[in-house]
Amino acid sequence: LTGGVSYDGITKLNGAKLAVDEINAAGGVLGRKIALSSEDGACNPTQSAAAAEKLISQQKVVAIIGAICSSGSGAIAEVVKKYKIPQVTGVSTAERLTEQGNPYFFRATTTTTLNGKSMGDAILKAAGGKKIAFIVTSDDWGRSAAASYGDSFKKLGAEITATEYFDRNDTDFTAALTKIRATRPDAIFSTGGFQNAANITKQARQLGIQVPILGEGAYTAEQYNKLVAPFTDKIYGVIEWVTAIDSDINRKFVANYKAKYNELPNKFSAAGYQTVYIVAEAIKRAGSTDGEKLREALSQTSYDG
Repeated sequence: LTGGVSYDGITKLNGAKLAVDEINAAGGVLGRKIALSSEDGACNPTQSAAAAEKLISQQKVVAIIGAICSSGSGAIAEVVKKYKIPQVTGVSTAERLTEQGNPYFFRATTTTTLNGKSMGDAILKAAGGKKIAFIVTSDDWGRSAAASYGDSFKKLGAEITATEYFDRNDTDFTAALTKIRATRPDAIFSTGGFQNAANITKQARQLGIQVPILGEGAYTAEQYNKLVAPFTDKIYGVIEWVTAIDSDINRKFVANYKAKYNELPNKFSAAGYQTVYIVAEAIKRAGSTDGEKLREALSQTSYDG
């Protein structure tokens, strides 16, 4: 809720609040209303773990939704394992989160590796060439993206010309982009939250880098487009969800979110909304908020989102 990805976190929390409002208006779960508690992890592993400790030990939550950043989700996973409380993330894509075999950790989104394998060819076509440079976050997400997409691109005959890492709270990317420019890539692949994406885009174009920018994260958000409007030519976002998905549940969600918050939702809003519903339905099936029973119900989830 603070720091370089605060906008992403706030919109995710807004999506969760909308789901809670809808579920409570329909009678709640097991005859009781849902109470939503939130703490700020700031994409910092230590702060995220402390936030989870507070939510579980002081506020007595029965499940944790989050985090956004894979490093934060990984830190929370150790806490929920200790307390035997289920955790569901709708955003974090780093492969290692599920590879560790934590029975209390659940993911309601793709992994970066899956994205790289399934979309590598389409991304290279959008790139218009086979020389790719990376500028990614220096955390589990960014390093996973560089490795996964890099492997996918190289198998398709591409060359990785440079890989630059940045901290989530960085705002000046000039030095990294200048190094990338010197390698003369056909395209740049990036990961980043809303502010990261906006700054990278603007600074790249201001440095005369006119090649396509391909991004995983905030690169398709309406608010990102507004912020970088003069520079949005040849920007391609890799994303698991968009407002235009034509289904009854999505049309309802988009309309209700816009009515409540006076803006269109983004992938983070959708993740917050969906994970609340997933947990609520699991509680119904378990007939209980007991951690072990809820974990078992989550492990058997089949959900149309």
